[in-house]
Amino acid sequence: MKTNSLIKLNLIILFFFVTIFENLGVGKDEISGKNPYAPVTLNNSPENEGFVLKRNVLYNTPSNKLGQLLWSAGHENGDQKEWTGDGGGGEFNSGTGNSVASTTFARTGNYSLKLSINTTSGNSHGTRNFRWKEIAANKDIIFTQYVYFPAKIDLDPNNAWFNLLQTKGVKFAPGGPGTGPDQINNPHFSVGIDVRGGAGSRGANYLTLADLQKFWGGTTNVVWKAPVGIDLPVNKWVKIQMRIIQDKGNNGRVLLWQDDVLVIDTGLRNTLRPEVDVNQYSINAYADKTVPNITTYYIDDLSINLPDDGSSQAYKVTTAPAPTSGGKILIAQFQKDTDVRITSPLNNSTVQKNTTVSIKTSASNPVSEVQKIEYYKDGVLLGSSVNSPFTFNWVNADEGVYQIQVKAFFKNGDVKFSTINKLLVR
Repeated sequence: MKTNSLIKLNLIILFFFVTIFENLGVGKDEISGKNPYAPVTLNNSPENEGFVLKRNVLYNTPSNKLGQLLWSAGHENGDQKEWTGDGGGGEFNSGTGNSVASTTFARTGNYSLKLSINTTSGNSHGTRNFRWKEIAANKDIIFTQYVYFPAKIDLDPNNAWFNLLQTKGVKFAPGGPGTGPDQINNPHFSVGIDVRGGAGSRGANYLTLADLQKFWGGTTNVVWKAPVGIDLPVNKWVKIQMRIIQDKGNNGRVLLWQDDVLVIDTGLRNTLRPEVDVNQYSINAYADKTVPNITTYYIDDLSINLPDDGSSQAYKVTTAPAPTSGGKILIAQFQKDTDVRITSPLNNSTVQKNTTVSIKTSASNPVSEVQKIEYYKDGVLLGSSVNSPFTFNWVNADEGVYQIQVKAFFKNGDVKFSTINKLLVR
């Protein structure tokens, strides 16, 4: 009886909030006939603190569930070739900005990308790592990155901006890309870091999103802020995802998730300026003035994916106060219990030299399918597989003692290493 009463009470609270949001006009654009997403389905069986949401499409909100992998970077070769190797991106610095592969912190493996600026002199300092290939070729795309802040970033009240992620609208020279200076190269959407309590207060950091119309002849920016209580942690990896649905009319959309919690949703609006050819995407440490002046953060396990809106996925539903400008009220969050292991060869196994070692894996995640498995010997990538059963054959194994490990990529953006199995080849 107590459980049934709790279920009824939660349903009453949930639909009370939904009624308020409808009266406030939240989500009305999303449920127009122009939106392709199906209505949400609720299962009224309690699971932990909330209800199971079959898809994150409340008011037809697009989800952050990942489909086809288009690009990824883990920097495990100790360089930035994953950004530049196919001609689809590059690093562009100004002032003191610089990005390097670093072993100081790593979410998985040994390396991450370290982004640093020194704003002692003021002016603008930035390090910007671009990918333009994928966003130019696909209308609807999700960018995933894990970010590590060693310390809070405070700002000068007179220069209170820090650009973390951005899209830029680009109109190429008349002869096309690379034939001369771009005719237009302006930021459009910028994911920034702000300070609770205002710049100079030493408060917690949180995410913002700005539609930078001032760069396009407008007079003011439109800004959305993460809800109160959803701050950026320090000394902890945080998952940040941005989904952009590109449209030169008013049916585009930008959504931002922090650790699988939807924190910002622009609703329907222009996301690809009519006067440009393409958008470009970059990850940045870019500011005029920070406190302390030397600002460094780390980024790892990046990926660019097409979305997968066609299958169901389990979420917990919670609520949060409405931000003063934009943002979502109902928040959907993944439930995770990811397991990755090597099933063969087992730890402390022995095999004969010059034979083929078949490395077999098991990987599971209750809310996502496996995207790819990478296979490592002593921290060096041997190869990968993208089809089940996930197996890799190491041919003509040399004599020695080796550490074998696998890295699993899941379609929801999760990345996890297995434990290390020791293998003797003699």
